[in-house]
Amino acid sequence: MTIEAIYDHLNQFSPITTEAWQDFMPLLEEKELPKNEMLVREGDRVRHCYLLTEGIVRVYYNKEGNEYNKTFFVSGTFPTPITALLTGEPCQLNFQALANCRLFRFSYAGFRELFEKHRCFESLMLKIMELQWIKKEQHDIHMVTNDAAANYAIFQKTYPGLEQLIPQYHIASYLGITPIQLSRIRAQMQETH
Repeated sequence: MTIEAIYDHLNQFSPITTEAWQDFMPLLEEKELPKNEMLVREGDRVRHCYLLTEGIVRVYYNKEGNEYNKTFFVSGTFPTPITALLTGEPCQLNFQALANCRLFRFSYAGFRELFEKHRCFESLMLKIMELQWIKKEQHDIHMVTNDAAANYAIFQKTYPGLEQLIPQYHIASYLGITPIQLSRIRAQMQETH
């Protein structure tokens, strides 16, 4: 994704003026993250926002040596630990590349400084946060009200093609089931189609 494509992508959320974009561009730093490398580790202090332009990032938490996948980020999304960023507290999650990734990062403090001069960035932040909140709330409701097969179908719709790109045990962890249970669900779904 080029700088121009990023501008177009962000404008889909909320319009950004040309002047505002000119002030924002110096904050952008391109970053490459090799497969299996960590973008953010549990305990890190977070000062940057990230826009993923290529690749896959998983978010997981670690409890007593077991990893539990919380979500996945794909191109065009923002793999940023929002709670740690906003509170200044250490991050409680891990963000790991599941493929070679390209990202752009920018200082959150620098971005916030632009809010007074360019209200469009405040609107952009609000829109992105609203969409993230809706996605999280819907995911949380589905996880407690649906069975694993229904949640797998939602996963397929939410992340089309992702299951061909990542190990199945990551999907099973995300769904809160074992890889064997996921294999059974997949077999049942293939039989009915």
